[in-house]
Order: sequence, then C-alpha cells, then structure tokens
Amino acid sequence: MTFILPIFVVLGLALPIAGSAEPQRLPWREAGLTERQAAAHLLDRFAYGARPGDVDRVVAMGLETWLERQLAGDLPEPELERRLAWLPSLRLSTREITQRYPNPGLVLRMMMHDGLIERPGETPASPEAESEMRSQMMSYARDKGYRPQRELIGQLYVQKLFRALYAENQLHEVLVDFWFNHFNVSITDNEARVYVLTYERDAIRPYVTGRFRDMLEATAKHPAMLLYLDNARSVADEGAPRTFDAAAFRRQQGARGGFGGRGGRGGFGG
Repeated sequence: MTFILPIFVVLGLALPIAGSAEPQRLPWREAGLTERQAAAHLLDRFAYGARPGDVDRVVAMGLETWLERQLAGDLPEPELERRLAWLPSLRLSTREITQRYPNPGLVLRMMMHDGLIERPGETPASPEAESEMRSQMMSYARDKGYRPQRELIGQLYVQKLFRALYAENQLHEVLVDFWFNHFNVSITDNEARVYVLTYERDAIRPYVTGRFRDMLEATAKHPAMLLYLDNARSVADEGAPRTFDAAAFRRQQGARGGFGGRGGRGGFGG
C-alpha cells in the first residue's frame, strides 16, 4: 500500500491534465530533480519501472505529455498484442473455458457415471491407488479433449508478465493489478480457479479507469467471486435468485475439492 497510495494522490492532482489543451507543467525542477531523474520517478510511480530506453522515450515525448497519454491509456500496443496472441485462452468465453478446463471433481464424476471407476469408499485410498486414479483421469481427460487447469493458470500468469514487460499503457496495467489484488479471488480455490482469468479480463480490466460502482458490481456478480465467497446461493430480499445459477455451475464443475480439497492444485496431474 505504501507504493500504491502515492499513485492515487498524484492521480487526483494530475487528472485535470487530461482535459486541458496544454499539459500542465510538473514541478520536477522545484523538487530538485533533473529531467531524466523526473522521468525515472514517473516510470517508478506510474509504471512497473524503467525498461531499457524508457527514460529516453519519456524525455523525448515530454514528461507532461507522457503522463497525459498514460492517463488516457490510448497508446498503441503492437508488441503486447503480438505476444498475447500466443495465449489462446484469452480469447475464450467463460463457458468455453469451463468446457475446455473442467474441474477434476467433474471429471471424476463423469468417470464414475461411465462405470470406469467405482465411487470412493469411506476409507482413504492408498497413495498407489490415488496415483493410479490420477493416471486414469488424465487419460480420460485427454480422450475427451479436456485440458488441465494448470495450463489455464499458466496462461494467466504469462499474460500478466507480458503486460508488465511490454505494455505501453503501463499505468493501466498497474491499476489492473491493484484492483485485482483488492478484489482478490484465489486460484487455490478449486471452484473459483477456472474463472479467475475471465474475472480479471471481464470484471476488472474494463473498469479501472471508469466508475468504481461499475467495477464493484461486475466483481460482485462474477462467478469467480460468488464461488470464492461461497455466496453462490445468495438470494435477494424478495426471495428471487440473484444473477448466478449456483446449482448449474456446481453441477458443471463437479464436487468441491476433486482430490485436493479446497486448497488443492489445479489440473488432472496435480
């Protein structure tokens, strides 16, 4: 918080810049900084730090103009878009993701329904038996065209790294990361995990420079948050269901926990 708070203090002072004909001059000389030092300070506060050549680019653009463009968030992103194109899950809808990356608990139930394995007994399975069942699940999932959830989470991590390294609209990415952490949904939750990528993409990213109320509503209604907070069964005062069909999603995702319980790792192989 000690890093983020100055961003919002300075943002409050700088917002009038975006609507003015001429960018307002930043008081870096009064602070005893050289122009290059001030550029490095801006990159430290409004970006993920200075990449090679960034200080020169900010100085060439002009500090005030660079800040104004960051507030507008309209810089072209050819390099970032080229790299994000390597990650196919970013282009999938929530439904497509849940169909391609099913919860291991759902795969287990499908195998029991197909008569491929017996229902687990009350006695815990031996490590050897559990390992054999995992192998059977992996084989069954491959035959069905399913992918392990760890692949999905890996693409979530990689896209965040790409955005931090290659985005030109760095302030937008810093704000996305801040609000994603503020409205946190953990990937260790077996039910919420599969929705985390679309949670950031659909409930956080579009709203970071808009109205806070819109982001609050989007996060509160997203399946990831509803499942993470065990709020999927919530109803309105008049008894009408809220916007999330909990029963349908739970049937689709299978029993809570799969093999690993609430904190287990994603995927069929752990």
